[in-house]
Amino acid sequence: MKMYTVMMMNTVSIRLDEVQDKDVEDYARKMKVDKSTAARQIINEGLKIIKRKEALENVRLKRWTVWKAAQNCGESYRGFLELLRQENIPFPLSADDLEIELHEDRGQQQ
Repeated sequence: MKMYTVMMMNTVSIRLDEVQDKDVEDYARKMKVDKSTAARQIINEGLKIIKRKEALENVRLKRWTVWKAAQNCGESYRGFLELLRQENIPFPLSADDLEIELHEDRGQQQ
């Protein structure tokens, strides 16, 4: 017996200029998918980039811990550390920061 997953999707209407519309059509053709699927894939990639930028900025400003930032952008802790390195964002830890990181780490593993 086969099991299928059904995803409920909302309908969203957006306006694209001619260049954007052509870009979506070109992408759909290259990927051999319909235009709606192409648009969803493009939006998903854009959201990943936006979430990653937000997480990096919040760590840089010390608003978020590395654990929280990694979780919010769907990265592993080690993966996010690599992003910090790539973006040249320093990772200084005070004793208080380390305590917060350890506390969040324990919370993730429970």
